[in-house]
Amino acid sequence: MDIREAVTREELERVEALYQAAFPENEKKPFSLMLEGRKKGQFEILHIEEEGRFCGLAIMMLYGNMALLDYFAIDPDRRNSGLGGRALRMLQERFAGKKFLLEIESTEGLEDRGELPEGISREEAEKRLRRKAFYRRLDMEAMDFRVLLFGVEMELLVYRDRVGFEEYHGMLEHILPPGYGDRVVLV
Repeated sequence: MDIREAVTREELERVEALYQAAFPENEKKPFSLMLEGRKKGQFEILHIEEEGRFCGLAIMMLYGNMALLDYFAIDPDRRNSGLGGRALRMLQERFAGKKFLLEIESTEGLEDRGELPEGISREEAEKRLRRKAFYRRLDMEAMDFRVLLFGVEMELLVYRDRVGFEEYHGMLEHILPPGYGDRVVLV
């Protein structure tokens, strides 16, 4: 497996196509924002390949001693093959000198089989719980706070090093356009 910067037009097109297909509209940043941020050293747009075939993406937001796995997706045809776990381990190693973190949609109130929070289907609840379990198996630990990120309640997971809300929020305020940071609040 190889994880490297997407640099060719073809690689960037593959990454963008998977990005557009894999994430809900309300959780996506404009791809152009990330391309522009890459020029400033604030983003890495990574192309994941195995046996010469594109199989996934990782888009990292970088600030100081932090590396936020902003977006991570494996091609649907390659999911449940262990590839995602191997790729995440490689990313953890790649950013070993930084605090490695990521956001997932909140699982608050989904663990019990009772009534689900409004607007969340049983299928969505199961997907969120599976996603969190995947990251936990790879040594990611949930922080003791949640954030409302552009209207979506999210949990922050970290690998080894803890990150406080102020530190996390400072990264977003520094990298995202003015006013975006105001739309991220502690829950």
